[in-house]
Amino acid sequence: MLKREFTFKEKILILVAAVLALGLIYYNFVYKYFQNQMTLYDTASLENELMIEQSKATKISQMRQIIEESSGRVKGDLSVYNNQSNEIIEMGRIFDEDAYNVSVNWSDPVLNGTIIRRDVNITFSTNSYDNFKNVLKKMSEMKYRCLIRNVTVADGRNNEVEGIRESDELNASISVTFFETSDGATLLAGVTIDNADTDLSDSELAQRAHAYD
Repeated sequence: MLKREFTFKEKILILVAAVLALGLIYYNFVYKYFQNQMTLYDTASLENELMIEQSKATKISQMRQIIEESSGRVKGDLSVYNNQSNEIIEMGRIFDEDAYNVSVNWSDPVLNGTIIRRDVNITFSTNSYDNFKNVLKKMSEMKYRCLIRNVTVADGRNNEVEGIRESDELNASISVTFFETSDGATLLAGVTIDNADTDLSDSELAQRAHAYD
């Protein structure tokens, strides 16, 4: 068996060839593998983001629809003054089921003709879009005659409605006008006749209060 010691140049060439071989192995079996995995990850991430944005758009559209359907419509029975205690009980039931951090601010009742209106501003938080929708739907279908006039909503980070997710905390506020009649009332204590500025005139409010009679 022949033995031959490699020359210095041959050793250098062998070393270079070994480095190149290792480089090719690394490129084909390590670098390309990780690049392919990163590409797949990026694609999955983009698809996930797209699905989230599509879900947001759907929720936004549904939320705007429920707001439009609930606001500006009058339903329920026109009660004889003073029905506030029953209105409070009914609202308590609605908000206890789907909301928390509820704050209610009542205005003094105002008489216009035989119609008495009582405005209330309500702020509340919910755990999800569905809870918010339930509150708005139940308020709009309340058995006591009322009109939802203003609705604002933002997510728990105080972003606009465009930032909502299905599980986001939502902070909302609504303005509601309750309608009652002075016909049949035995006492009108606390009622004032006032021309305070409102989004709707007293005559328009009175007209809406009589809707569905």
